[in-house]
Amino acid sequence: MVTYPNLEQFDNRFIEIYEQARRAVIDEQKRKGLLIAFDDQLQLYHSGREVQIFEGMQPLAYHKLKSNGHIPMALFCMLSGAANGNPLPEPKLHELATYAKAVKSGADDLDLSEEIREGKLLRPVHLYDNALAFIETVLAARCVSRDQLATFARDVEDDINIALAAAARSQLDACHDCVMRIRGEILSAEEWSELRVLVLGPYMARQGDLYLQYFAKVLNTPEQGDRRLVYFEGDDVDAALERLGTAILDTHASQAIFTDRDRLHRDVLADETTRYLDTHISR
Repeated sequence: MVTYPNLEQFDNRFIEIYEQARRAVIDEQKRKGLLIAFDDQLQLYHSGREVQIFEGMQPLAYHKLKSNGHIPMALFCMLSGAANGNPLPEPKLHELATYAKAVKSGADDLDLSEEIREGKLLRPVHLYDNALAFIETVLAARCVSRDQLATFARDVEDDINIALAAAARSQLDACHDCVMRIRGEILSAEEWSELRVLVLGPYMARQGDLYLQYFAKVLNTPEQGDRRLVYFEGDDVDAALERLGTAILDTHASQAIFTDRDRLHRDVLADETTRYLDTHISR
């Protein structure tokens, strides 16, 4: 690879300057108000104070409901590659039997009687019983067909949807109670108006992420964008803060230089690339 030492020095110096400015932007936002949401907690920065951590955004009911929903999904994953009607290999049979034993040992933790009594579930769900019955059928036959697996998957759909809906409501209730307490008891009206929220989560959950939808609603801001709400794919808080700082700094520079706040949110060579392809490259 050809290198240009002098130009590399300029580029490296630019990176140093940019990172310094980004750190300053992050510190400023922490003073104004920053809420980081991920997994079971919210982290609040404001007014230069120590971070305040609020846990319990995923209460026990949330975990029980999601765990019940995961059982049939686990079975589908275990069997999808072997559901051909042929005898299952011994390692697969052992895997199924071991999983059934683990599910049975967690019966008390998975029990949803309390959630039914409290009205958190619209109706009883039978994911636990149906999954164990299906495992026993497969183990007894020592094989499973595609049709059998597809039938099992369809049969549990309604119960999974009910369980996941209840899990979402459980988390949203906990989150909303906490956020309203932060808004009403901790932050001033001005701090709330300047609060930014940084959401951490997995790649596949970006579309419709619970925290994204919730904070877009309470902050009256788009789910996609960077005005007050930024999504980071992953669980590294430091890297997420860098992403936030980049979003803020690039917005300021973009507006100042290009009078277009979104210009630096796409590749700096993107516009000319589009024009070039339109005029020079034919299909």
